[in-house]
Amino acid sequence: MNRRRFLGASAAAGLAGLAGCSTALGSVAPPEVPAQKLESGGWKQTADDQYTVFEKTFGGVDVTAKAHTLTYQDAALSEKVSAETLDQVKGQFAIFSATHVDMAPNLDNLPIAKGKILDETETNARKQFVDRMQKAGLKSVQRTNTGTLTVDTGEDARLTEYTAVFPFQTITFPVSKDKEITIEGDPIGVAGSLAVWHHGDYVLIAGGAYPDQNFSRHIQKQLSEAITVTVDIDLGLQPDAYASELRSLVTAVQ
Repeated sequence: MNRRRFLGASAAAGLAGLAGCSTALGSVAPPEVPAQKLESGGWKQTADDQYTVFEKTFGGVDVTAKAHTLTYQDAALSEKVSAETLDQVKGQFAIFSATHVDMAPNLDNLPIAKGKILDETETNARKQFVDRMQKAGLKSVQRTNTGTLTVDTGEDARLTEYTAVFPFQTITFPVSKDKEITIEGDPIGVAGSLAVWHHGDYVLIAGGAYPDQNFSRHIQKQLSEAITVTVDIDLGLQPDAYASELRSLVTAVQ
């Protein structure tokens, strides 16, 4: 059964008849994301993009790959951190994206070149993912590990893991007209992961990033000989919960 989900027409052809040609792709449908999980988790969509991934020749066959990506941020988490720091710390603390990639010719008609095409797709996906993390304000993005991840559609996805930091800046709280308490900033560690897998006759990509550590400080400042002020700040970040949530979002993409 042909499970291609792009809008438009594409003729199926045998590999022997594909050399030197490509089949036109129509608009690519969006990936199927776990909408209920996203809504209940406080995620909000921030982008909806369609683009050409690559146009290259593999084994004498011209291959075109087009993608449709949906991007989200954990708005509930961002609002929580902003409120708890009196609007002094703002940004995207957790992100999630899902991509549906269609190929022309059909990927299943290119058994010899399939591995190289998936490699090319994964390479592009990694670049896009790093760019997405950087656009979210994350710094020092680094790839740390690779492996596999079993997704809900039954395949073993290629998994790439990343680290980054959220640049938590120094913040101040006034306690009088000429006195204030300063809390020195310290980057918050971030963990990210990206999964790429072949499903049906298309490719799926899903990934995201989340805070990998909490931020807490105990500050004591003497304002005068008679007054000493103590400030405790604890953002209550929960890395394990975020990791579990992101994994469930990634594996649910179809």
